[in-house]
Amino acid sequence: MAKERKIKCDCGEFLAEKATIFDHFEIEALVCPKCGFVTLTKEQAQNYAKLKQLHQMMDAERKIIKIGNSMGITLPDALQQFGAKIGKKVKTEALGPKSFKVELVS
Repeated sequence: MAKERKIKCDCGEFLAEKATIFDHFEIEALVCPKCGFVTLTKEQAQNYAKLKQLHQMMDAERKIIKIGNSMGITLPDALQQFGAKIGKKVKTEALGPKSFKVELVS
C-alpha cells in the first residue's frame, strides 16, 4: 500500500484536504491551516474542471413549458455525462420564494 504524501506549504505548515470554496464552487482541496493557501491535486483539478463544465451548461435562462397539466423545464442533453437521463429520479428542495434546487438521486 502506498504511503500518503504530505505537502508542506511555504509558510511551514502541512496542507490538509478539506471541503472549501474555490472559484465559487465547493470542492475538496488541499488547504493550509495557517495561511489559507489553496491548491488542487490532479484528481481534484479534474473534478473541478468537470464541475465548471457542468456550471457552464446549466448557467442559462430557461423557459417554463407546459407538459399536460404540469409545468416543466428542459435540460441540455449533455447532462447525461453527469448521470442525468430519462427516468432518473430527482429530489427538489425549495431554497426561497424564488429559487429551488434539483438534485439527482443515486
